[in-house]
Amino acid sequence: MKKRPAKNAHRWDWFHYHRLRWCGLFALTVALVFGNCFAHLPTETRAKFGPFEVICESLGAATAGLTDTIGLTGHDASVAYEKEPPLVPLPFGVPQVADATKVPGDVQVLKRQGYWVGYSPSLRRPVWAAYAIPVDRILESIPDRPARFFRDEDVRSSPVHEDYTGSGYDRGHLAPNYAIATRYGVAAQKETFLLTNVAPQEPELNRGPWRILEGFIADDLPERVGTVWVIVCLVTGDETIQTRRRGDTHINIPDGFGMILASVKEGRLYAIALYMPQDTEETKRPRYCFRSIRWLEERTGLNFFGALSQDRQDALETVEVTRFWPQWELF
Repeated sequence: MKKRPAKNAHRWDWFHYHRLRWCGLFALTVALVFGNCFAHLPTETRAKFGPFEVICESLGAATAGLTDTIGLTGHDASVAYEKEPPLVPLPFGVPQVADATKVPGDVQVLKRQGYWVGYSPSLRRPVWAAYAIPVDRILESIPDRPARFFRDEDVRSSPVHEDYTGSGYDRGHLAPNYAIATRYGVAAQKETFLLTNVAPQEPELNRGPWRILEGFIADDLPERVGTVWVIVCLVTGDETIQTRRRGDTHINIPDGFGMILASVKEGRLYAIALYMPQDTEETKRPRYCFRSIRWLEERTGLNFFGALSQDRQDALETVEVTRFWPQWELF
């Protein structure tokens, strides 16, 4: 005789199915909440997770960008600022050499159409560059890149294109081609290919997280907050570019690349600092590269925001933010 299924078997299966489904949803929610919390921890704290850091970063990236954008999570660094800053690269002060053991004192300020750059003849590369990104664009798309980079005829110690050839390093823009072209036009774009605006950069960094960061601040961030002021700064390394054909080019290889973003909203100056060492993984998300401005100052030997009072510098520069700015017009 064929055995009949128990009277409540289907009901029991239905109960187990839904219990498993709700348990799965609960576990997923817990993981996403944990990841979001992890994404807003200080950099030094996240590093203590060791081999689990990458997994936790992926979990955090799934939600942190959204909750930050709508202002639910994260914190900013800001100080009172009553002025309306002009659309120039450095309205908050030109970077100054503060520690001659970290950066040479021979920095020349070169003013270009879309950016300013602080170039060191002894390092044969820039130590900083600055530019402003307004919301309005001159060009929606940009022309093709030049086939070569150019020697800067205004600077005797300027590198030439071949100084980088075969070195294993990319010619890394400080003031980027895309952002400058779309805001300031074709002539300004060409000036970004001057070799006084270039530093040796690992290909994985240049074509990975650094490129993502440059695109984000050119396309997305101004739409959120208005004009964004950018300073790119470098940490001096101990080695120089060596090539088979040219030998020692005396171009200093930086240990890493820093970036400071600033914006003004309703009487307050907001700032963000990030840092990416040369060995940054190609898959690293920029939101996990936050540092304080003071941290960058200590490593670059430069002083930023010198036009502010010391009290305001201290308040702005000692905070490590945990998010990019939210969509301010939502509030």
